[in-house]
Amino acid sequence: MRLRRLSSVPALPVRSLKPALIAGGMLALVAGWSPAQAAPAIDDAGAKALAASLKKDLPRWFPPPSEDGEGVGFEWQGEPTVKPAGDHYDVALPRLSAEDAEGTLFDIGTVLLSVTPKDDGQYGVAITLPSSMKVQNLDENDEYVDAAIISIGKQSLTSVWSGTLETLLAVDGAYNDITVSAADGKGKVSIASMTMVQELKPEAGAGGATLWSGPAAFAFGNLSVQDDKNKELVKIGSVTTEATYTRVDLTKVSALQKLSEQAAARGVPPTPAELLPKMQGMFGGITGAMRMSNLSFVNPEDGTTVALGQLAFRSGLTDLDQAMSTVSMGIEARDFVMTPSPAPVAFTPRAFEMKLSVAKLPNTALWKAFTELAKTAEAEEAPPKKGAKAKAAPPPPPSSEVVMQQAMAAMAEAGTELRIDALNLDTPATAGTANGALKVATQAAFGVTGGATVLLRGIDAAVKAMQPAPGAKPDKETQDLLGGLAMIQALGQAGKDESGADTRTYKIDVTEAGQLLLNGADMTPLLAGGAEPAPAPAEPPKKKK
Repeated sequence: MRLRRLSSVPALPVRSLKPALIAGGMLALVAGWSPAQAAPAIDDAGAKALAASLKKDLPRWFPPPSEDGEGVGFEWQGEPTVKPAGDHYDVALPRLSAEDAEGTLFDIGTVLLSVTPKDDGQYGVAITLPSSMKVQNLDENDEYVDAAIISIGKQSLTSVWSGTLETLLAVDGAYNDITVSAADGKGKVSIASMTMVQELKPEAGAGGATLWSGPAAFAFGNLSVQDDKNKELVKIGSVTTEATYTRVDLTKVSALQKLSEQAAARGVPPTPAELLPKMQGMFGGITGAMRMSNLSFVNPEDGTTVALGQLAFRSGLTDLDQAMSTVSMGIEARDFVMTPSPAPVAFTPRAFEMKLSVAKLPNTALWKAFTELAKTAEAEEAPPKKGAKAKAAPPPPPSSEVVMQQAMAAMAEAGTELRIDALNLDTPATAGTANGALKVATQAAFGVTGGATVLLRGIDAAVKAMQPAPGAKPDKETQDLLGGLAMIQALGQAGKDESGADTRTYKIDVTEAGQLLLNGADMTPLLAGGAEPAPAPAEPPKKKK
């Protein structure tokens, strides 16, 4: 089973968070069972109905290997068993295994469920995974051999599942002492703790629709990776991923899921005409963040070590169901140390922060453009119909160039901006900040106007400190660094900050006429291959009093 990278923007809460292997998907198996509004009685008849539903839906939710051998195929051995147990049903699913396209086999075993019917088609579902699972690979004789053992210590996962919406509304899970150990004892990945939570709550939407909003989070602590000599190569103190879903229309999410299932069953991907109407207005926004702390890495080949105190990523889509939306992203890192250092320690970054956003995006116009581009791409890929009459053919969609021009015009009218909300860099010798914005302008030579201001501190002091002693000659590395710093000095406007320290300011402007100005000097000739930038305009003479 292929491992997927964590995304800084978590996906929509589609069916499950998949908290551990296949656990999340098990929640969907009760979706079609007993859709009554009031919670049904716990009895033998209900157990029989639930068992029949599970038997029917297991192959649908966890399909066998495909004919082309792509993806992950699942194999169930036996039938599910369901027994009434007071206020819930005890469920034992058939023994399960999964195989990926590379021939890696996951012998998962028997997953246990505790299913508690609630009102309004909701269910409380607790999941217990096997405490030990095997991972096997094919050897040169096409025989399966043990490759690794997955072990789980203490575990707990409870949730609330909506059978009507086929969506996980709430989850509270915790796992401890998770290890993936090589079968021969050479190499291990261990995680001390892993937790996950989600809680979506309804709120009234337009036209009587019910929308859902709420937070979700996933975290693990003390990850360690050891090589075949049991030497620790990677260590991470903690990783936390958080998301907030805003005004999600779970009815549309469910419709999109069903469309995907139908397309998969017929082996043909859904067309833009089928897909896009179900996607429009699906949610108001999603914001997410991932933070990692106390990271350390060791290169086993040369012993190079890298340590990072904190690394954080942030991203968001907000107000997608309003007239204008905002897209944002950011990254932050602190306490970076690399041994041996590839650069002088005085200029090695110890803190870095960047926050960017695109604001005032006209949603209706951009959705229309996106739809037209999808139709254009589909029309270009479709083979011509033989024997079709030209007069009966529908008019072709506009070209991608026309669509992009329309989209740019809409963004110019809305005042769409690309913003540098923050850009900060700190080293022991120097520090720098930047902020600014570019606004879409169709009449401008570059399609945008605006600019940014960069402020550097410590450059002058650093150059002075790096000057060799009288009569001494600097080494090549120092000489090259001094040359680069001297050029940066020359391009900046000298000044002082509030503490009296020397600063260099770089005011960058992109004009409507297509000029790139640096502190008023036109840099366009230099960028085009010219020898010298145009001089900055002279200040008017001051009037004598």
